[in-house]
Amino acid sequence: MRSIVEIETELLLKNLVHDLRQPLSTIETSTYYLNLLLGEGHQRAHEQLRIIEHQVDRAATLLSQAVAELHRLYEECPTGARRSRTKEETAAVT
Repeated sequence: MRSIVEIETELLLKNLVHDLRQPLSTIETSTYYLNLLLGEGHQRAHEQLRIIEHQVDRAATLLSQAVAELHRLYEECPTGARRSRTKEETAAVT
């Protein structure tokens, strides 16, 4: 059976990932529509949008790798070594 700390940690991680991915998704969608609206003849703007798209992809990849590593580290941590939250930590999350 999972402890409350384990459940809260998983929830916190899921919320953090969602909060970090949301702006990336918005930027990605915006660059897509800007590319459509610009049409041809705006080569420099299209180049800048490609750079933005590349950086968004890079940030998303880094985020996915960080989440995978945090999950791996958490799973390797013995259950007894996982400490309970202080009242202040719990209040900060809620």
